[in-house]
Amino acid sequence: ALAGTVTEGKGLNIGYFAQQELDVLRPQDNPLEHMVRMAREMGTAAKESTGEQALRGYLGSFNFSGDMVKQAVGTMSGGEKARLVLAMMVWQRPNLLLLDEPTNHLDLATREALAMALNEFEGTLMLVSHDRALLRSVCDEFWLVGRGVVADFDGDLDDYQRYLLDEAKRMREEAKEATRAVATPAVAAPAVPSAQQRNDKQKPLQREIAQIDEQLARASADKNALETRMAGTMAPAEMADAGRRLKVLNEQIATLEERWISLSDQLEALAA
Repeated sequence: ALAGTVTEGKGLNIGYFAQQELDVLRPQDNPLEHMVRMAREMGTAAKESTGEQALRGYLGSFNFSGDMVKQAVGTMSGGEKARLVLAMMVWQRPNLLLLDEPTNHLDLATREALAMALNEFEGTLMLVSHDRALLRSVCDEFWLVGRGVVADFDGDLDDYQRYLLDEAKRMREEAKEATRAVATPAVAAPAVPSAQQRNDKQKPLQREIAQIDEQLARASADKNALETRMAGTMAPAEMADAGRRLKVLNEQIATLEERWISLSDQLEALAA
């Protein structure tokens, strides 16, 4: 288990978001009522932006516009609820954001909007996510959690994949060395099946990761080619078709990236 101490700096204001944070919403209330109530609870520090018009404008920046600001939260989708919680959190102006899987239930457009908002955030951001696209666009550095410690990871997500493969290889080599070092079959018997079972589980994961890498390369190439075409002159009908195709490609890439992260986590767990 991990353990340690936390020393809070002066003036620290933490904003935290996880999927269970949706429980703070009141199903019968609408987004504007949530914002007004929160503004009142915060008191005089936020009076300059607590007017209804100001709050409407702020909600609009999170795609809550028109009649939607008066829509009961209980009738909203999971993605819309997540957007509202994020809006409420960001409005409190924290200087440290802690985000745990913030893009779960969010559609592609909202994911991209969230990434843009996080890139504009001037404070410190700590993010836990399987959304590879979000990690690539937002994070400046990565931390590796394993073997009871947290350490800086010197590299990007591609380097992390290679790290997982190297770790799996190292574990296989250590298992082989341990097997050769055992003097009697009676002692060696329990170790050999364990190493073999681990290897049997790793191989299909490694194969699927390799396949996903190929699929990602093809999808990214198609996306780049399509974006190049769209930057030129196209008929309205062609532009509409290209836009739909681009949306499909973005969704495909996001799905593949999520699967890649999931497989990499499984591979890391087997290597631990």
